[in-house]
Amino acid sequence: MPLSRRSFIGTVSAVSAGTIVGNTKKSEAAQNPASIKPIRIGVLTCHPTHHHMPNIWGPLIQCIPRNGFLPTRMTGMILTHIWDYNKERVDSYCKQFGTKPVKKYDDMLDKVDGVIISDMRNSDYFPELAEPYLKAGVPVLFNRPFTSNIGNCKRIIASSKKHGTPFMTASGWEYCKEVYAMRKQVEYHGPEIKAVTATNSSTEITHDVHGVWIICAMIGPGIESVSVNRNVQSVYEEGNDTWSIYYKEREDRSAFYATLHNQTNHESNASVRVQFTDTSFEQALWYLSGDTEQRYQYYFLPPLLEFQRMIGKGTMPQSHEVILEKTAVFLAGFKSHLDYGGKPVKLSELEDDYTVQSDPNPITYPEGFFG
Repeated sequence: MPLSRRSFIGTVSAVSAGTIVGNTKKSEAAQNPASIKPIRIGVLTCHPTHHHMPNIWGPLIQCIPRNGFLPTRMTGMILTHIWDYNKERVDSYCKQFGTKPVKKYDDMLDKVDGVIISDMRNSDYFPELAEPYLKAGVPVLFNRPFTSNIGNCKRIIASSKKHGTPFMTASGWEYCKEVYAMRKQVEYHGPEIKAVTATNSSTEITHDVHGVWIICAMIGPGIESVSVNRNVQSVYEEGNDTWSIYYKEREDRSAFYATLHNQTNHESNASVRVQFTDTSFEQALWYLSGDTEQRYQYYFLPPLLEFQRMIGKGTMPQSHEVILEKTAVFLAGFKSHLDYGGKPVKLSELEDDYTVQSDPNPITYPEGFFG
């Protein structure tokens, strides 16, 4: 039998940071992984030309050729159903990935074990799109950089807690092996940190999320404020950006800054150097130019495997608090650039309705559509 969407949900209790577990029996996959059928994944919203579903996650999960490369099967998931407000787009996706269409956004409840919400043009409506699935215990993967404002982030977190359903939102960089290597260095040489210096191959501030979130993933929470200096005003034009992320003092560690430089022509996708009291350590995510298979395996596969693990075990790879902070950090950077002239913005000062569209063409649904 396919994995039950409720097999891991029971009386919910927070066992550890980032964990939601029930007191019910283990899922079928956990009891006998070899006997389980592929985990059924539904797709909510689908951009016709870019974002992760048509170009990365879709081809990787479904093993569809892309640019002459055919991915080998590296997950235990398959795409089975899809919904989008645009019927023509749904038809093209069904033809490309062999999925089945559904008429309404909540028509996949009894057909899938997990849901991916991928098209950032819909980010204003992520809480509405996700609510039926969170309520029914269907785990959700949201494309980065998650919601358009912190209020929507809080709504999704509240629903996840209320219904005991795990969700995640991820940059591919957050689950690369280099992140775990740096965490070990921080654990071994820390907790005192003097400075963090990072680079990220990005010319669009909306793409800076990879560099911002890899710092959060390596160093952890505790950020007080963010400032961004950018050489062009528009967030949709190419430019160079520098982020200054201020980690506040705590009992076992002094305050320090993490600086992120986003520009082109790096030898790697990203790099992070941490200066400890007596030594420093650096991790780089090599670009692997021209090697599509290696990029799929080392960059784009890890978050999908975390999603698959979340479905099977019912454990969130990051806590609600971590997701809230990393979302606020990214939004505060936009506020610093757009409204504060590059001056620091405290996360505590970020209004719930301060909205940033990561895609310049957001979708608007008719009034009452989700009623």
